[in-house]
Amino acid sequence: MKPQMKLSALTLAITMAALTPSSLLAAEDSAATDGANSKIEKIEVTGSRIKRADFEGVAPVTVITADDIANSGLSSISEVLQSSVANNGGSLNGDSDGFTDSASSVNLRGMGANRTLVLINGRRQAAFPSAAGGTSNFVDTSDIPTAAVERIEILTGGASAIYGSDAVGGVVNIILKKQYDGAKVAAKYSDTTQGGGEQFDLSYLQGINTENSQTLIMLEYKQVGAIQTYQRDDLYSPAYYENEDGDLRWGAGPYGDASPSSWSSRVTDYSKVYHDDKYVNLSEEQCSERFGEKGVYIPTWKYDCYYDKYADRGLQSEYDRINLVVNSTFDLNDDWQLYGMLNASYKESTKYKDEKGFGTYLYEDEDSGAYSYDKYEFEDDNKYYLARRMEEFPGPRTYDTQNTKASLAFGANGTIGDYELDISWSSGYALYEKQNHHMVSADALLDIVTMDPNSADPSKWYPNNELTSEQASALMGDSTKKSDSSMHQFQAVFTGDLMELEAGTVGFATTAEWARESYEDTLDETTMRGGFIGMGGTGGEGDRDRVAVAGELQIPLLADMTGIKSLDLSAALRYDQYLDDSDVGGATTPQVGLTYRPIDEVLLRTNWGKSFRAPDMHRLYAGQTRGFSSVDVPHPNDPNEIYEDDYISYNSGNLNLTEEEGEFWNVGIVANLSDNADLTVDWWNIELEGAVKTISSYEMLEDPAYNMTGQFNECTEMSEVGYLNEFDDDGIENIKCMKKGPINSAYEASEGIDASFNYLFPETAAGEFKFKLAASYLLKKEYLEKEGDEVEEQTETDYFPKWKGNASLSWSYEDFKATIVYYYTGEAVGTDLFEYTDADGEDVESIETDTLDAYQTINITLSYYTPWEGQFTAGVKNLTDEMPPLYDVRNDKHNDWPFYEDDNSSYNAKGRSLFLGYSQKF
Repeated sequence: MKPQMKLSALTLAITMAALTPSSLLAAEDSAATDGANSKIEKIEVTGSRIKRADFEGVAPVTVITADDIANSGLSSISEVLQSSVANNGGSLNGDSDGFTDSASSVNLRGMGANRTLVLINGRRQAAFPSAAGGTSNFVDTSDIPTAAVERIEILTGGASAIYGSDAVGGVVNIILKKQYDGAKVAAKYSDTTQGGGEQFDLSYLQGINTENSQTLIMLEYKQVGAIQTYQRDDLYSPAYYENEDGDLRWGAGPYGDASPSSWSSRVTDYSKVYHDDKYVNLSEEQCSERFGEKGVYIPTWKYDCYYDKYADRGLQSEYDRINLVVNSTFDLNDDWQLYGMLNASYKESTKYKDEKGFGTYLYEDEDSGAYSYDKYEFEDDNKYYLARRMEEFPGPRTYDTQNTKASLAFGANGTIGDYELDISWSSGYALYEKQNHHMVSADALLDIVTMDPNSADPSKWYPNNELTSEQASALMGDSTKKSDSSMHQFQAVFTGDLMELEAGTVGFATTAEWARESYEDTLDETTMRGGFIGMGGTGGEGDRDRVAVAGELQIPLLADMTGIKSLDLSAALRYDQYLDDSDVGGATTPQVGLTYRPIDEVLLRTNWGKSFRAPDMHRLYAGQTRGFSSVDVPHPNDPNEIYEDDYISYNSGNLNLTEEEGEFWNVGIVANLSDNADLTVDWWNIELEGAVKTISSYEMLEDPAYNMTGQFNECTEMSEVGYLNEFDDDGIENIKCMKKGPINSAYEASEGIDASFNYLFPETAAGEFKFKLAASYLLKKEYLEKEGDEVEEQTETDYFPKWKGNASLSWSYEDFKATIVYYYTGEAVGTDLFEYTDADGEDVESIETDTLDAYQTINITLSYYTPWEGQFTAGVKNLTDEMPPLYDVRNDKHNDWPFYEDDNSSYNAKGRSLFLGYSQKF
């Protein structure tokens, strides 16, 4: 047998500490005393393909073991990754709306989820088929079974010279279990104390071992319940109240002032063709009849009847997921081994939404009485506006998704003379299907609508009247999306000892790769042509090939000298050639590092290299997507007033994008302070030139170069990003449309300091205690859109927390074990529009700084191991029932659902949950 391991020195120290109070130094001394014929096993560590006896290298690697995961109280691999101190900035948490419902991501160093390379067993995975935000590709981490994971290795910092594109912020290598003796069944149930979000996990693990083979089979089923806004009083809390002037108001949210939707039911008859008044609103009785408890009647407001849009919104999706993992090895002989791995999953998810609402202009032909959305279709027309919440649609409104994923890898490794060769093929496929229910058919609305409240035609519907079941059925439709992606890769790694020097053996590794990735993102025909009101766009399709060669050297420079126990040089060089329609072509990335041991117990390391990233497939090949957006800008006629400007937005890919080019370095120390304690400190920096990013609406408006008014008639005619203005009926200049898309921006950077400390207490009569601490401090997170602009410090503008950390204390005594884990996300600073009354009684609207409080949670896990090889587990997650930090009440974002910074995946509205589990070995 040839055990395959990938461990860092820190992991080794932790693992050994769990068994005996020995340090890495003690392990090395023990190995040295085994005699000259005893061979120290060399292993491969994430961040290098050269196998070595020393677990620590030039790049810092954090390892999270299966025991760490079990003791954390966290319920999924995506939660484990998002709680890592290296995960910073925005990442998906599995409950996102829009393009990526039910998917999760990891964002190392805040450089973007698309710039974090996620591997399983050291191999690339197919990207999630639907791009995050409609732009960025990433690997979904929500469908990785917890029960099958042996450990997770997180390499922080660039690693393009080893792994190629995507490894800008770092590498996450999720290593699945390879063998198991016997069988194991495990079940776990958890529920929140505030309601909703119940979870049930069931797994079966079976090991089948023979003299020449090892096979592991794992089945896991997970069921998770939904959490809706109404189940969280701290976030919902709707109520009528009187303001300081005695006027009746209604509000929701933590501060009670989140306004209801004006899209309830109302008609605007601009020419008063069928009504005595221009604005036609529901009465209090009608408001209650149409919308029940969701109807909000405030006669002092403009539209009288409003709608509670918050209660039914989903804070957490419900889903069912099943996973299968098969991992097998077969020894052909003493030198060669075959291996194979199958990982498959299927997930059905439901996201709850408030009922569909829409507002649209209609134009009536004065001659025929026909209706149209186009004011130019008729020579003489009457103009109307209608707003409606489709409460008559049967059942709750949901977004349903189905995720199917399968990956297969097989290969052989063995020795050729004194060298080792690993040849493998891997293929991955992902399918994402989505149904947005309760959409409104634009064509059907024109067929049945009338603005005449006295119409005698039974087939017509006046918007302030109740829909019949037949009319609701005619209007209601589903917008569907089907996306798939694939990844195929051949890889050969040839490694071994090159030569002997006075200071030791030179190790080398060479790698050759070929890969093909593709994706197709499609919408149904009605959605693509804009046939549903408020919904539109197209998908994308593309593929590309990549070939690469790489080499590494590990060179011992000095050894066993005064003041120098060892001094080693690491060097790597890689060339990637992309074969696609973009302007990327080829890219060469170097990397060089030094490790220095003045004594056995201390390792000093430094590492420098370049990284690159080819643009996301969807940023290259996305078709044109049509949507509806708005921005808050100073009123054109009154700069002291904030004006909400609605416009049509168009997004598409850009084949003119070039690769992102980066540079990184780290300097650190690893020290065994004693037989029971170890410490690491690393200072790191990542810089990226030409970073691809979709320009925001506000950034575009701030630069007059993007104003294309007068140069084009429509945004669809524009090949570059920009916007057009037009004048409305009141003579106010508004944004007509915006053409958005990816650009190679000038600069993005991240810099910080990481530290970890582990201590195994001397054994006592009360049991054994272990302490672990990890922390990261973000010195800077910068973004510059283009040269000449001012560098934006995102820790001061975009709510990037500077501090992130976790600590755990574990206790074990005979058959009992307990762990308490503390997770910390520091204060987060950002800038937003503030609205308030100052000390002089003046109304103020200005861009000001807001600070979100630190977010802290505590998890406790208790275990008891029975004499019959069973294990009981119980615990609490988020002991203090911590809810996400809130914006300042003056911040314009404070009353926007879900009422907290949901871009930060560290925050969670689940609250406290209790769990109980049992497992049985056979």
